[in-house]
Amino acid sequence: MTESNEPVAGAPSRPPRRTAYLLRIVFAAALVFTLIGLVEALFVGYDLATGAFAYVRSPDLGLGVRSWTIHHAMRPGYEQPTTHTNSFGLRSPEVAVPKPAGTYRILLLGDSFTFGFQAPDDEVFARRLEVKLRSVPEWSNTEVVNAGVLSYCPLLEFLQYRHQLHVLEADLVILNFDMSDVQDHLEYSRDLVRGADGRPLYVTEPSLKQNAGIFPELLSYRWLRQKINAAKRRYEARRDNIPFVRDVDRYIWALDGGPDMVDEARQTMEPIADLQRLLIHHDIPLVLATYPQPWQVSAQATPAGPIRDQYAIGQNTVHLNDRAFQKLGQFAADHGMAFVNATGAFRGAEDPAGLFLRTDFHFSARGNDLYAETLARYLIERGRK
Repeated sequence: MTESNEPVAGAPSRPPRRTAYLLRIVFAAALVFTLIGLVEALFVGYDLATGAFAYVRSPDLGLGVRSWTIHHAMRPGYEQPTTHTNSFGLRSPEVAVPKPAGTYRILLLGDSFTFGFQAPDDEVFARRLEVKLRSVPEWSNTEVVNAGVLSYCPLLEFLQYRHQLHVLEADLVILNFDMSDVQDHLEYSRDLVRGADGRPLYVTEPSLKQNAGIFPELLSYRWLRQKINAAKRRYEARRDNIPFVRDVDRYIWALDGGPDMVDEARQTMEPIADLQRLLIHHDIPLVLATYPQPWQVSAQATPAGPIRDQYAIGQNTVHLNDRAFQKLGQFAADHGMAFVNATGAFRGAEDPAGLFLRTDFHFSARGNDLYAETLARYLIERGRK
């Protein structure tokens, strides 16, 4: 006896198989879009409550802005209770262009230490240096311009001067070298475009080169794309054998027992020589200056928070390996540059741990003042040239 495919009279009819498949596809698509909507709603709600994704939603409306030529800069006219930038995007009072007659202008280049991270405007070492110099009759007409930018290195500082800051007509430029500059150089140089002579031309922030989509991007998608791009960069760094892609490697070249990093240090310092060539053309002297990190001064410096563990420094540990400072000193000597190393002043200070913030590796008010004092003493003893 065989089964019949004929419909039984009175039985409910079934939709054709093709229609059933179509309904399943529509249901699955509706489910996917519903899940995406729920995830996006969670992202938006969390962002409204905390502002945690402001950098994703509006990447150029905070303090930092992306750049086609210098990777990133600071937004002009930024205002917070303790932090302000001028029309050049610099953390300084407004700078007159052209330079007023009789003004001796010192330009400070550097990263977050020069910028004065977590310090009020009047406590950053640029302002303290200006006060100290003006107290000396010979330097009473001095103006100090703070051009420090978060996460900079000599490569970006050279480009910053080449593209923007040359118009300030500085009489003296001080480049402040930080122990993290080697890592930053290795990261930014991956997007560096050089001229036919090998000189750096520009570094474009990678996200500026991404094509805009047809539809408005979801906040969750933007966040996910940033994470994927970061993971891709880390993979490329490992593939190309580029070190310092992890926080634990950030200061490894300056730690006791760390690798020598001869080539990486040399590449990081090369833009300083490029800057010197620009300045010599306009008869502007350059001073190369540096300072220690907390763990190069005291085992008790910056003890709170995750900083020491995050960067594999070690709790209650001091690293007295001065190889990095020696490399800088030798580089300066080889190129005929003036060199200031504030490490001795910091190690010899009373309560050296108090020169840094407890929960962050940047200078405290005392640290900013001591570094300013070190620079001022050197400049006064050296005299104007």
